[in-house]
Amino acid sequence: MAHPLERRYGGLSAYLTARAARGETRVTLPFAVIETMLLGRPLPATARHPRAYRAWWRAHNAAYVHGWYGWQRVGWMVAAVDLAAETVTFARTSAARE
Repeated sequence: MAHPLERRYGGLSAYLTARAARGETRVTLPFAVIETMLLGRPLPATARHPRAYRAWWRAHNAAYVHGWYGWQRVGWMVAAVDLAAETVTFARTSAARE
């Protein structure tokens, strides 16, 4: 049985996997595209919160396991977040490119 976050963030994970298969190493996505086309639901408020968004998008600890299911397990990391423009840039990890 799939973890609930695997189901929730599976669309984003599949999208990034497809981009990697095409040899892409950086992908910038508007939040709106992630929400409407890849997740089918709004991002949590923390993803846009001025003091909390960095931790949410970087997802470097167990409290932010969504990052594992959304992008880290398929070889991507968050390279940049532009909160004003509501975009996030994902980059392939060096280990995934080798």
